[in-house]
Amino acid sequence: MLMLDLKDLGQPSDFWDYFNQISIIPRQSRYEDQIRNFIKNEAEKYGFEYRNDDIGNIAVSIPAVNQKLKCVLQCHMDMVCEKNEEVIHDFSKDPLKLKIIDIDNEKWVTAVGTTLGADNGVGVCYLLTLMKKIHEKEIKFDSIGLDLLFTVREEYDMGGAKNMDSKLVDGKHLINLDSGEKSITIGCTGGIGFHTRIKKKSIFIDRAELNLLPIRLSIFGLKGGHSGRCNKGQAHAIKILSQILWKINKKYNIHINVIHGGGAANAIPREANSIFYIKDSQFTEIKSNILNIFDEIKKQFDGIESYMNISVNEMSDVSSNEVLPKNIQNKLLDLLYTFPNGPITFHPKVNDLMFTSTNLGKIRTKDDHIKIRWLHRSLSRYYLYDIYDKMIALLNLSCLEKEDKFRGSYPPWEANFNSNLLKIAQETYKELYKEEPKIVIIHGGLEATLLINKIPGVDAIAFGANTEQLHSPDERLEIKSVERTWNFLTRLLRKLDHNY
Repeated sequence: MLMLDLKDLGQPSDFWDYFNQISIIPRQSRYEDQIRNFIKNEAEKYGFEYRNDDIGNIAVSIPAVNQKLKCVLQCHMDMVCEKNEEVIHDFSKDPLKLKIIDIDNEKWVTAVGTTLGADNGVGVCYLLTLMKKIHEKEIKFDSIGLDLLFTVREEYDMGGAKNMDSKLVDGKHLINLDSGEKSITIGCTGGIGFHTRIKKKSIFIDRAELNLLPIRLSIFGLKGGHSGRCNKGQAHAIKILSQILWKINKKYNIHINVIHGGGAANAIPREANSIFYIKDSQFTEIKSNILNIFDEIKKQFDGIESYMNISVNEMSDVSSNEVLPKNIQNKLLDLLYTFPNGPITFHPKVNDLMFTSTNLGKIRTKDDHIKIRWLHRSLSRYYLYDIYDKMIALLNLSCLEKEDKFRGSYPPWEANFNSNLLKIAQETYKELYKEEPKIVIIHGGLEATLLINKIPGVDAIAFGANTEQLHSPDERLEIKSVERTWNFLTRLLRKLDHNY
């Protein structure tokens, strides 16, 4: 286990101490018991009351002596669990291995071969640090009481915020700590998650009689990342794999055994692979054809995907003679090849802001079906359901026997440019850093979009430290941004305290 040396990390040191501690604790979505117990123990140690709701959210209450205002500070406890294919790591029990790296003379924290969990471990550590410093009287608020809200399942389906007991917290202001630095977020997309199960109806072939050779085709080394940031031109491993398979399937008699790819609906797939059978005598020709197609595909990502790679290998240890029937194989490849993916439309007024997008995040070959997962995003409720309906229509056109399942949705967070909290936050930022913060709407989901409907009359903003490559093993946290954001958060709370 690799831990961070606190002396290399700046202030607040308590933040980094907590970051080390929570990196040992499993925090996979839907399995937040251990991190929740850690937060409970810290609250008890500092003498603060806490409450749970039925879904597993926890709120720590910090009252003020002359309380005139209540603020809710919020983060989510869970993290996206992605790793490089060759890395051995069990997210249910293994600690993350942290290290410091240098990029362009700036220091960053990252994890070895896995996601870092800065999304939203950063928010967790800010709230734990705030709790500790208030207890130790290093920070004191006279007029504002705080509810520190830690939610579950954000990375799975926003289930914690969506199903939160409305009596768990209350306040006039909500500050979500799950966004970027040097900016204040006031809006985000809504999302729809769904999956489909396509029946395999497998057949069994006599490989020896047909002189068939098992081949494994793998796409790997892609950047991946947060599916709400898919407008950077990143390659998509499942789409590249399906493009190659579609073209090879049209030219040769191949028999697909499995297709696997991606790890989460909200992450751009970095790796994908397929095992299929071909005529033994055609291996050299087919491999050459595959590599030629891949070389052509790579041209689209020149300067974007530095480590994009492919492998085409004979296999000697495949025991299964199970393959897809030709009609199902052909229809499945037609779907995978033609499904829209990535940015669908861009905002008509805001440069480079995606308006609607979709991400084919995961495909798995199971015993009796092939499961595919998507996440759609849009700044418009209408277009959110529009892209969902179109995907269902495409699936229906295939006439494959399937089962579609709507996994849940959350609405867009509509921007309020007249927010009083926003005005105070802008003033605070300018006083502190002598520059205006960017006011942004993001193409990603924040729990604020659900919590503003759970907390009557609440005014909401979001910000956080600087993170990059979220939802991928290249996820990293800029060290100096932690102190900048901490200073902004505490200065903002003091300003709110003095205003009442």
